[in-house]
Formats: sequence, structure tokens, C-alpha cells
Amino acid sequence: MLRCGRMGDIEHQQPFTEQSEILDPYHFYAAYIFDRANEHQADVQALIEQSKELGYPVRYWWLSNAMDLQGSPDRLIMCVHHPSRSADAGLDLYEILKEEEVTWDDLDAAALEEYVQLGKPVENLGDLRMPDGQMPYPEATPGENTHAHEWQAAALFIISIDAVCEASEERLGRDLSGEEFAAILVKFQKNLDWLDWTVYLDEAIQHCLKTGEVRQASDDSPGYELKIVD
Repeated sequence: MLRCGRMGDIEHQQPFTEQSEILDPYHFYAAYIFDRANEHQADVQALIEQSKELGYPVRYWWLSNAMDLQGSPDRLIMCVHHPSRSADAGLDLYEILKEEEVTWDDLDAAALEEYVQLGKPVENLGDLRMPDGQMPYPEATPGENTHAHEWQAAALFIISIDAVCEASEERLGRDLSGEEFAAILVKFQKNLDWLDWTVYLDEAIQHCLKTGEVRQASDDSPGYELKIVD
């Protein structure tokens, strides 16, 4: 749970943005739940495609990401963000899926915290990974793009909201209200947009070149020239 922005506080603050997606606790986050996900490939694909056509962002997680299953079978949760506060939000997608005879095992409403902290963005079946890193639908992604999708699904550069909250309160020496933390978060996100992360990438590449884990291109190969700095 968001310690800086407990639900009572979050509901009265202005929504913040993560990339181009507006996250609002009043929006409807529809969690379509699949048991035996390997048997629902066509259903999951239809859910993703129809959501994209309607302009609804989709994220996914596994039940085991949120709780200890104690030996119970895992469940795939496909969560669709319906950016609306109306009572019938999500009904359009629901009716389309029913018309196409798409099936799922359960349908629930997820909380904003679950969607943000557990959810990984998904654009197609190739983005999905099981908790052990394996692909539930191996044939969905061409082999040449496998590594790119693996790193994309790993969400390597995401900083959790809890981590930002804890660090902010540590620096200020007190707890923050939801409104105060929202203001800090907006400014922090803008600062991250200006971060020159390529400096750290160069350092990582240089280190790998020195240790032999990565090799330099031949002299006649085109591309970016990276010099090792001692």
C-alpha cells in the first residue's frame, strides 16, 4: 500500500501521470482473471487487441506476485484501465468480448495501487512472462526479438512509488500527506525526463569491455565509437 498516499488521501488529490497514462483512483481498473492461462491464449490475445482498439491501457501480473499461494495454482490477471468515472465504465469492452465468446474465470475491480505496483504494461502476447521468466505463449514472439521482449518485460528502470515515498520522508524527517507526496512525485518525474542515463550506460559497457564480457566492434564496423576510459 502507498504509505505516503493512503487511499483516503489519494482520492482527494489530483491524478498524476505515468508516461502518457493518467492514473486516477476513481477510474475503473477491470481485472480479468484466468486460471490455467496456457489454455486461454486466444482469449488473452482478444482481450489485448480489443482493449488497444478502444484505447484502454493493459497491464498484467500473476496472483503469486501479490500473495503467497501456499501451493494453490497461479492465476493470470489482465487488468484493463478504463479512464472513466462513469458507472458503466468498461461495459463496452465487456460486451465486445462476450460477443466474440471470449472467456475468463473471474472478473474483479483492481485498486490503483495494485495496477501501479504489480502491473507490467503489455502490448501483445509476446510481452507476457510467467513469474519464473518463461513465456506462457512461446510462439507469440519471433526468436530474433526474444531478448528485447525479455528486457522490456523486466521493467529494469522502474522506481517503485514506495521507494520514492520512503526516501522523501527520510530526507524530510517526517511522514508526508498524499497531497504533499503527489507534488513531489510530479516534480521528480519531470526531473527523470531530463536524466542523461547514457552516461551510466557508457560506464557499464566500459566495465564489460574491460572484463571481456562484451567485445568491441571491428575497426571497419560502423556505429558508435566507445573509448575505454582508465
